[in-house]
Amino acid sequence: MTGLLTAIAVTGIPRITPGTDLVREIAFAIDRDRLALKPGDVLVIASKIVAKAEGALAEAPDRAAFEALVDAHSRGTVAARTYGRAGSRLTTKVVRTAAGTVQAAAGLDRSNAGGRVILHPADPDASAAALRQGLEDYFRTSLAVLLTDTSSRPWRQGVSDLVIGASGFRVLDSRRGEPDDEGRTQSVTVRGIADEVAAAADLVKGSAEGLPVAVVRGVAEFVDASAAGARTLSRPVEEDWFRWGHVEAIHRGLGASGEVRPAPHGDAGDDLLTRVERVLHVVRAGDGRTPGQDHWRLRIEGSGARITLSPTAVPGASTAGGHPLVEAAVGLGALVDRIHTALFAEDLRASVRYHWADTGIPLGADVSIELEL
Repeated sequence: MTGLLTAIAVTGIPRITPGTDLVREIAFAIDRDRLALKPGDVLVIASKIVAKAEGALAEAPDRAAFEALVDAHSRGTVAARTYGRAGSRLTTKVVRTAAGTVQAAAGLDRSNAGGRVILHPADPDASAAALRQGLEDYFRTSLAVLLTDTSSRPWRQGVSDLVIGASGFRVLDSRRGEPDDEGRTQSVTVRGIADEVAAAADLVKGSAEGLPVAVVRGVAEFVDASAAGARTLSRPVEEDWFRWGHVEAIHRGLGASGEVRPAPHGDAGDDLLTRVERVLHVVRAGDGRTPGQDHWRLRIEGSGARITLSPTAVPGASTAGGHPLVEAAVGLGALVDRIHTALFAEDLRASVRYHWADTGIPLGADVSIELEL
């Protein structure tokens, strides 16, 4: 690298509508700004205007329709949370998109869309390649094109731009095998150069300001006509340590995936009773993997302050080849453990008191909700 990185916003790009010749509009705007493009320059373009030009738009007259649209353009939910109270509750999902990214609401956007919803381009890498070809033909020089979208980031406040489509740019820079400043061989360092360029360009551009395109100069060493697209930036699911949110991971482990209303975001939208009702829903969902659970009835008392477990009937015949009373005791312990696990997903914990007959037969248990974690 040269040690100097320059990001220049392109002004004068008109409102983009379906069918707009985006190569023409971007090229003319660059000419009007008298930006003499050089070999190795990178055009960073908001994916929103690409989607608009391609007609990737949809109708969503209300929040329910928008949430259905998110589901339709998702390839799997990572986490979901609700906001607000009953009657005005909203659900926000973080999902895997068709482009391979993990984003809130599948990257769908309703801002500056004339009342409609802007989707991702159908194939962001292909869109980037077509734009690059057209712009290289117009300016007669080698370029790279990055299509970006704004996204939140795990562990960090605030949003930043990331790349969802790329052409002509080496999006990753592996330093594996190279020495660090102290001479030690690096074994894991791979820099996400494309996302770094996108974030730098976002400091000068912005669709809301009418500046959806920027020229970035100073990273020509990464401009490579044969480079792979942006899909290589998305970590494969099997390598993803955080493929589900902690609530979703607990629900999946208990066999209740996809069967439970999403947990609240933490805005006090659900009272204790609602949260404990959701706990019991999770506990009861899925297949009971431990025998004897069907011997016990679960009931909420004290507006959610306590869960009682009592026998449904006198234990009958064995269902797993053991003594019915032993199965009942095993099932009781399994249910209590499931309750503890499900409570953790609600940021709650509890203490337990077991009840036994003088003969040693289990009579049930009281699970008292103590406090939030």
